[in-house]
Amino acid sequence: MTKGASASLAGGTLHAIALVALLGGQLAAQTAHPADTLTTKHGVYTLQQAKRGRDIYAGNCRSCHTAESHTGPAFNATWNHRTLAELYSYIRERMPKNDPGSLSDQEYADVLAYVLKMNQMPPGAVELPADSTALRPIRIDTNKSP
Repeated sequence: MTKGASASLAGGTLHAIALVALLGGQLAAQTAHPADTLTTKHGVYTLQQAKRGRDIYAGNCRSCHTAESHTGPAFNATWNHRTLAELYSYIRERMPKNDPGSLSDQEYADVLAYVLKMNQMPPGAVELPADSTALRPIRIDTNKSP
């Protein structure tokens, strides 16, 4: 088990309980990461993609969500150490609230890139793919240390 997972479980927080309930038997697979796992610290989106995502967010998300609900402690508590595929699927299936699934797959990937940028994750040279299968190996890592 990783150091972050041990701390989360040892802390006995409600978040850890909710995470176990949500992921069920997948918890062990989500927390046992080899050192070379691809994470959001590796620059998995481009700045251009995040700019497109910002525009889509402004037109479809901002009326219901504040940036604070997608950044910092709120984002970390829900998404740290989970896969980008989980977050991408969540956004695709539930947003926008008034018309879930109404954006293109690329628009959802662009919004996801913007969410990563809002969380100060570094950009890279290759765009985030608009495919949950391709996003599955990428783990969200919100820790500030390299």
